[in-house]
Amino acid sequence: MSFILSEDQALKNILSGITVADEKNPTRTVGVWFASPDIESRSQSYPYMTIELLDFVKAGYRQHSGLFEDPDRQGTVAPVNNVLYTYEIPVPWDLVYQITSYARHPRHDRKIIDHMLNKVVVGQRGYLPVPNDLGTETSYRHLILEEFTKRDTIEDNRRLYRNVFTVTVSSEGTAATVVTSLAAQSVEINANPNNSIPPGLQPI
Repeated sequence: MSFILSEDQALKNILSGITVADEKNPTRTVGVWFASPDIESRSQSYPYMTIELLDFVKAGYRQHSGLFEDPDRQGTVAPVNNVLYTYEIPVPWDLVYQITSYARHPRHDRKIIDHMLNKVVVGQRGYLPVPNDLGTETSYRHLILEEFTKRDTIEDNRRLYRNVFTVTVSSEGTAATVVTSLAAQSVEINANPNNSIPPGLQPI
């Protein structure tokens, strides 16, 4: 995957697997969907959570300049001996997401809040594991809780428990150009350097 798509999937992965309990089912799974889903919407049932990308902002405070070299193009290709990929350091971005939870049962609502604040963004900070395309490496992005709002309402004459979590994920844009460079096989030192020095110059 690539910029934004990888973070989308990683965020869905970290939210998946939350279970809640009630008098009818002690292990009810909380569904996780992207906001305004199409095919997925037919499978929605309470409780569930939605993920929506609100904004992405260039993170100039994390910008570095220079060249970066790696053997597998950030995990997108299989490594080859003595082959390196050289490219400019990617541009950093902050991705702003809104995570909204929906529940009909108050215990489900409280369990979701507990999980979010004590497992995902402990003390308003957490991390987001983002595996590479090959599944050989994982980068860990900052996951920061910017705001938490309680927005309970009434829907169809029934109480709807709703929570809105606004989070920021640190990311980097995909490098625009990549140049393949061969690693040095060996370094040969001239045993008699004086023969290679132009007239009028002295050896160092």
